[in-house]
Amino acid sequence: MPPVEAAAPGTVATRQDGGAGNAVGTRPPSSSPATRRSRRTSREVLGTPDAVAELAESCRACLQCGRCRSACPQGMDLAGGPRAVIRLILAQDVDRLLDCEDAWRCSQCGACTAACPMGIDVAGAVASVRRLQQTRGGPRCPERAGALLATRRLRRRPAIDGLAMGLALAGRGFLPRHPLNAARLGLRSLRGRLARAPVTTSSGADARAFFPGCSLTQDRAAYFATCALAAAAGLRLADGGAGRCCGHPSLDTRPSWVQRVGPPAAGESLLTACPACERTLAGAGTPTMPIWQALVARAHRGELRLAARSSRFVPYAGCLSDRDASLGLMTQAAEMAGAEPVMTNPSLHAGCCGGLGGLYRAPSRAVTDLLAFAAEKGAPIVTPCLLCRDVVRAAASRRQVRQEVFFWPEFFRPATAGPASGAGPVGAVETVQSRAATASNPDRVEVAQ
Repeated sequence: MPPVEAAAPGTVATRQDGGAGNAVGTRPPSSSPATRRSRRTSREVLGTPDAVAELAESCRACLQCGRCRSACPQGMDLAGGPRAVIRLILAQDVDRLLDCEDAWRCSQCGACTAACPMGIDVAGAVASVRRLQQTRGGPRCPERAGALLATRRLRRRPAIDGLAMGLALAGRGFLPRHPLNAARLGLRSLRGRLARAPVTTSSGADARAFFPGCSLTQDRAAYFATCALAAAAGLRLADGGAGRCCGHPSLDTRPSWVQRVGPPAAGESLLTACPACERTLAGAGTPTMPIWQALVARAHRGELRLAARSSRFVPYAGCLSDRDASLGLMTQAAEMAGAEPVMTNPSLHAGCCGGLGGLYRAPSRAVTDLLAFAAEKGAPIVTPCLLCRDVVRAAASRRQVRQEVFFWPEFFRPATAGPASGAGPVGAVETVQSRAATASNPDRVEVAQ
């Protein structure tokens, strides 16, 4: 297989528009049986069959019932899904296994493992296939290229730069499906980096440790909106993350890749604003809690009054959030803000946006259905995940659909911020932050401009 950095001589450029493989890039021409035997021999020298045989033993109890694929939030978009990956493992088909693209489209949500009636760690097996492909060859796809770039970046620096990542992928032949939207994301990342996105400076025994992650610190408007809600609730945040990455973009949750950040006191949870950060840090042994949970709890106690941008909205939890908990928090926030969550089948509100691949492939089935439902109801979409917001916005732009999509704190604001019909996302956030910063609340979140 050609390395991910560049196409090998003799490859041909292709564009696939199907759901299972519609990324732009290069792929090798069909190989002859002799070529496949040669590839297999080279892989045997690396010990791949032994590793696959060991992996197959851990999956031996598989019934091939298909529950893992049914539970997968992205199952409708994959060529075979987790069930097919396990089948290849059991068959010990090394060549097809090392060419399996579905292993890189996995979001590591763990739904397949939870659904397995035989107790097989399906997500862990898929992760093992990715690790085999990292060192023994693998498919050329944007997810794999992005993960390898993220891994290399995190070896040298503690955070992922969105603009640098996009340029590096473009240099490797992967171009986003909506260039204009990608340019906007790049400019936003550049502004966040040049302006040094604000860092909370609260301290003291009552300050809560907060890990914003690398995405939030590169989006100043979203960061200000989050700080404004915390300030209005009297929630003192100690930003110990300093824009560091949790390690999730590398698609490898082993402890060696996780930026461990411990809570300031025993028995306390680290507040997060990103479902990927929450899941990755928790998997590494750090107790975590979504900051939205802490804010909703304070609102219940009367310490925060919430207002909504509109009277109705469509909640979207994404695949990495705890679906029931996330939708429950948005429902509670809506009740206190006087808004109505418009919902239907729960799976519609917790499908996979496609992650990084969602910007380089056709919109996932989950996003397409979500946009259609929101358009039918005439309501904006609200999500606690910044990546989900950006991917859904990109899909709406590509489909030329006028659909509002908001990050949680862009939609739910302090009631003192003014009517929901005020300025747009950036203007509204700046107004809220200005008022929060000048309030006489001694527990306010101080923001360094």
